[in-house]
Amino acid sequence: MTEGFKVIPVGKLAVNSTILYSQGEAFIFDPGADSDKLIQFLEENNLSLKGIFLTHGHIDHFGHVKPLKEKFPDVPVYMNEKDNFLLKEELWPGFAQYLGAYLNPPIDSYLKEGDKFSLGNLKMEVYETPGHTPGSVVFYVPQLRLLIAGDLLFKGGIGRYDLPGGSWEDLKQSLKKVFSIFPETTTVITGHYDLTNLGYEKKNNPYLREIL
Repeated sequence: MTEGFKVIPVGKLAVNSTILYSQGEAFIFDPGADSDKLIQFLEENNLSLKGIFLTHGHIDHFGHVKPLKEKFPDVPVYMNEKDNFLLKEELWPGFAQYLGAYLNPPIDSYLKEGDKFSLGNLKMEVYETPGHTPGSVVFYVPQLRLLIAGDLLFKGGIGRYDLPGGSWEDLKQSLKKVFSIFPETTTVITGHYDLTNLGYEKKNNPYLREIL
C-alpha cells in the first residue's frame, strides 16, 4: 500500500468513516462508531495513525473518538472550533445510547480555512464550509482529487440545515464555493451512503439547480 483511501461505513447511520494512507501513515476521518473496525484496518496494513479529523461536530461523526484516543493517546484530534457547542449535544434524547456513541470527545487542535497537512507523500487542504453546522469543513487531497465532504453534499442530495446551528444561506454559499474551487472529476466521500463526484452532482443533483 502506497497512497490511497479506505471508506468504512460505521454505525447504525452508515457514516462514511475514511482512512487516508500514504507511506505507512494514516489519518482517520469521522470515526462515528465501530472503532474496532478502524483499528483492525490500521493493524492489518501496518499503518501508523497520525491524526483524527472531524468534518463537523455531530455525534454520529465523533461517537468513537474516545475509544480511538484511548488506543492512541498521542494522536491529535482536529475539529473546527465553531462546533464546540455540539460536542455535548445528543441531538435527540437517547440518541447517544442508540448509536453507542461517546459524548464530549477530546479535541486537541482547531481547524481553520487554509490549514494544510502532510501525510507521507500526500498533501491535504482544509476549507470551511458552514451550513450543515457552523464549523463544518471539507478536506481536499489534490494528488487523489479527493474531497472528504462530511454532510455538506450527498449523492443526489445536500446536507440538512434544520439542526442546531444550521443555516440554509450558509449551506448555499458553501456548495457554491466547493463547486467553484474543485475540478468536476473530484471524487466526493459523502457523510453517508454512496460516494459520488462533483461532475455527476452538477448534472444530476436536483437540489443544486437553484444554487449553482
